[in-house]
Amino acid sequence: MGAVYKAEHLLLRKWLAVKLLLPAAKGSPELAARFEREAIAGAHIQHPNIASATDFGSLPDGSRFLVLEYVRGTTLDRIIKKGRVPAARAAEIARQIAAALAAAHERGVIHRDLKPRNVMVEHGTDAVKLIDFGFAKVPLERLSTTDAHSGEARPEPDPITLSGMVFGTLAYMAPEAAQGMDHVDERSDLYALGLILYEMLAGKHPFDSILPVELFRDQRETAPPPLRLRAPGADAPRELEALVMRLLRKAPAARPASARALLAALDAAVPRSE
Repeated sequence: MGAVYKAEHLLLRKWLAVKLLLPAAKGSPELAARFEREAIAGAHIQHPNIASATDFGSLPDGSRFLVLEYVRGTTLDRIIKKGRVPAARAAEIARQIAAALAAAHERGVIHRDLKPRNVMVEHGTDAVKLIDFGFAKVPLERLSTTDAHSGEARPEPDPITLSGMVFGTLAYMAPEAAQGMDHVDERSDLYALGLILYEMLAGKHPFDSILPVELFRDQRETAPPPLRLRAPGADAPRELEALVMRLLRKAPAARPASARALLAALDAAVPRSE
């Protein structure tokens, strides 16, 4: 239904990423609405660890397009596939993801599809950019700037997530998603970040299940094995391991209360080097 191109802005002479929603998506109003929300989220959340959106519109053939910051790097997914990530590097990557989530959450945006493939890591600097807000919960009424200046009331946007609907990537989906996306909140993003951090440190996901139904059952019911049992020889400090296991608690209330709280906990577990 879509494609992403690397493109050059001819006047500014800089690389950009252009994401297209192809004409075939016309048959899915939900997909078009999510694409528009992704564009709005990317335009309003200005943060060094989020790939920003600079333009959005339609082409003559009916395709919708979104112009995004181009990130010269690789996905975190590819980095993890090469093996365990040293604890200090893993903590720094997690810290940057948490900072991106904090910026999004403070605007009322919940990512809802956080996974290693949606995290870009720049070559050489290890700077992180969070991408793909296609499944995000975006409060349009909080992000609008038009009404404040015009004095006109804009009609409330129709909800596109039905009660009880479940979507996202099963391997990184929080247990509460089983009750529907209306039960997913900021702490669900933190659960996904806990899984990513676990994967970086262990070199593999906490659960071996391959079948989607079995994997989702593990996410809901099975306690993840401690890092030291899952990956003997992992060099994670005990404080960092404890924080990872706390992020993976089944009950949202047992996890850190916010991305800001997680940042403080990461700094305490693995102090930044000078």
